[in-house]
Amino acid sequence: MSNSLRSPSERAELVLRLWATSPSVGDARHALRDFCDSGGRGDLTDDVVLLTSELMTNACRVATGLITLVAMRSRDGIVVSVNDDNTDAVPASADELPTADADSGRGLYLIDQIAGSWGTTRYPHGKSVWFRMP
Repeated sequence: MSNSLRSPSERAELVLRLWATSPSVGDARHALRDFCDSGGRGDLTDDVVLLTSELMTNACRVATGLITLVAMRSRDGIVVSVNDDNTDAVPASADELPTADADSGRGLYLIDQIAGSWGTTRYPHGKSVWFRMP
């Protein structure tokens, strides 16, 4: 079996380092839209942008330093991971839709309903929340 290099359009990676501020959420959305569209994954663009926005918003609420967003694109889909420096705020399960008058809590529910899979990984100095599409 031979090892062959994949062309850039078959597999690509995007890495962003953003401050935990509101404008970073918009920056991440724009970058992911371009990333999906330029790689021929326009079919996933709207969902990936929405879910990335939810993860970035959560990270901006709890992080004190830089947030690292990593997106990987292949023929099979897209995986997005948002990493922050907060060790206390690990997302809970998203089993139920929050009540209509709740101020927050819909983001993980959306991720749970739309993403093919998602999860969290804890590190000594922070955490990563990721999702996979489709």
